[in-house]
Amino acid sequence: MGHKMKTEKFKSLAISTFLLALCACSSGTPGIVNYTVDSPSMMWSNSFAPYRNDSGVVDKQADLRIYQIMVESFIDGDPKRDYNTGYGPSSHKGDLKGVIRAIPYIKSLNMNAIWLTPVFESAKEDEEPSMLDATGYYTRNYYKVDRRFGDEETLKELVDTAHANGLYVILDGVFGHFRSDLENTSPTGKKLTMTDKCIGGSISIYPPLKGTLCTDFNDDGSSFEYIKEVGAYYIEKYKIDGWRLDQAYQIPIDRLRDFKKHVEEVSSKVTYKNDKGQNVNPLGYIVGEFWTDNRTMTNYGYGSHDNPALTSNFDFGLRYGLVQALAVEEWGKRNNSAYRIVEGLSYDATTIPSHACPNLMITNHDLVRFADLIQRAGYASSIDERVKLALSYLSFVHSGPITHYYGEEIGQEVPNFDKKVNVMGYKDDHVARDNGKIDNFTPEETDRKNLFSFLMKLRSEHGAISNGKMEILSVKKDLLAVRKTFKGDDTFIYLMSLNPTDTIKVTVAKDLLPSGSPTELVYTDCSEMKKDENGDFVSTIKPLHFQIIQSGKPDKCYTN
Repeated sequence: MGHKMKTEKFKSLAISTFLLALCACSSGTPGIVNYTVDSPSMMWSNSFAPYRNDSGVVDKQADLRIYQIMVESFIDGDPKRDYNTGYGPSSHKGDLKGVIRAIPYIKSLNMNAIWLTPVFESAKEDEEPSMLDATGYYTRNYYKVDRRFGDEETLKELVDTAHANGLYVILDGVFGHFRSDLENTSPTGKKLTMTDKCIGGSISIYPPLKGTLCTDFNDDGSSFEYIKEVGAYYIEKYKIDGWRLDQAYQIPIDRLRDFKKHVEEVSSKVTYKNDKGQNVNPLGYIVGEFWTDNRTMTNYGYGSHDNPALTSNFDFGLRYGLVQALAVEEWGKRNNSAYRIVEGLSYDATTIPSHACPNLMITNHDLVRFADLIQRAGYASSIDERVKLALSYLSFVHSGPITHYYGEEIGQEVPNFDKKVNVMGYKDDHVARDNGKIDNFTPEETDRKNLFSFLMKLRSEHGAISNGKMEILSVKKDLLAVRKTFKGDDTFIYLMSLNPTDTIKVTVAKDLLPSGSPTELVYTDCSEMKKDENGDFVSTIKPLHFQIIQSGKPDKCYTN
């Protein structure tokens, strides 16, 4: 859950100059736009940790490919475990058994982690639950699994099954707010202090919802000791691999530093067997939710270069730039141009410290699904192409962890949401909470899913994608071209066309790729690229399509 982001405007002469310097040259005949890409921009310098990995060893946390599941709305695996109420269009019958049932499907997508929305007890077993209880974001007992989702044994089975399938498990830690009848004494007697002065996304005080309260971290430290015990409990007992911190700004930054250190220390003393039969430690990953501008997120979450706090937070700023470029964002802003994507990258580079490892997503349980935003933008006729563009950017361009919300791989949507929102009663902050789908796909859904699985496999096999240095080669309104490199790996070039009507022909200078014969990976039969009379490589991209070029000979290409 989170408060609406206050988008920070980032317009300056430097940005304008930067974008103009990146423009590729163009010429051509009607219906075909020609660009030449011959050198990386010297003005681009992305200093984030995953882009600076020159070791040749992939950092596991930067390689996270997280599949987010909202438990109550996902899949019904146990008819005895239901909420039967909740926000959004799902049947509200999701449970832990449903997640277990979906693990083979999630593995088939080549994801390597699952993030579960809160699984702790909300409503009492003998009381009528509310829609808010069903979300899990207002806990009553941190040490008890919600009986409408499952029980402790089922959670243990879920984590063990995930590990056996090569998937990390991340739980959702909602430590700043809870139900007012919270069981606030830990098993060892630690006490959590409650207050009605809650901290919002703008770091201002707000009154809590009826029946809820917030944590008072300005006590004698007992509240933080209580939270530390919860964090360790699920690592030691269930061997989870980390925490997503909901509304992380509700926890003082010094406490965030301490909590991260504590989770890492506890994880280093716990082991489990992974899918290869190896004894490994839980990953100890922490990612914060700061639904706010980047400077506030840095001040209250990342910390400074000299005094870092969290390493990873969700990258809402870049997410908004991406959906504005490809469709429209929730509040109606759009700029269907590759310039908008680069503006988002520039905003990150100038407002987030270098130790950061931002986690990028297209949507989550509080946002509108991307296909629904395409509806809202009036682009229903190109929904397939735009969904694939968003999936390709998430899969390929971003170095560092990514989070993928369930159903986005098939372009899941609520039909006619843009036209009937008031009649349906769904709101922007919960329309994405619809039923999960892991089988019985339409041909279009199957194609999108298979493409996403191909891209995720490519990401899993190449450090250049998850941990690589990223250079912007050129950008124009309808073209984004980047190169990704990593020690000991092939070189990759990504080309995205935002042109809705014309074919784009891109000539890539041979000097941008190592010697040899590069291959186009998408919509091809893996044959070598065509060359022009100068020996440069030529790629032809249909409207609203993308292409990935690999310097080495690939094992497989995507041909659909």
